[in-house]
Amino acid sequence: LRMENLTKQYYSIGEVAEMLHIAPSKLRFWESKFDFLQPKTNSKGTRFYSQADIKLLQLISYYAEEKGMPLEGVAAQIKKNKQKVQDEFNVIEELAHLRDELYAIRAEMNKLKES
Repeated sequence: LRMENLTKQYYSIGEVAEMLHIAPSKLRFWESKFDFLQPKTNSKGTRFYSQADIKLLQLISYYAEEKGMPLEGVAAQIKKNKQKVQDEFNVIEELAHLRDELYAIRAEMNKLKES
């Protein structure tokens, strides 16, 4: 879930779908369910997601995809206290990153033991 190096101002629906490992159709569906999620569109209707949009999508993905929360519950949770939800997600994201680092260290230690 970590979104490192978000350097561009806007991302296409394909780029965001790839970042989140979900189908672009799911992003379009979520837009219909979450009134606070409104990416910019050009005259052709092409969607462009800001970094703030991507953060919201990360929250939605975390609660809906990983925790299995119904979309209505996700929307209520985010609307009720967006900052608290974001803070909680940031902690979870950091813990996942630390876990990945520890797994990498353990793998390195196992390689050293084998040699």
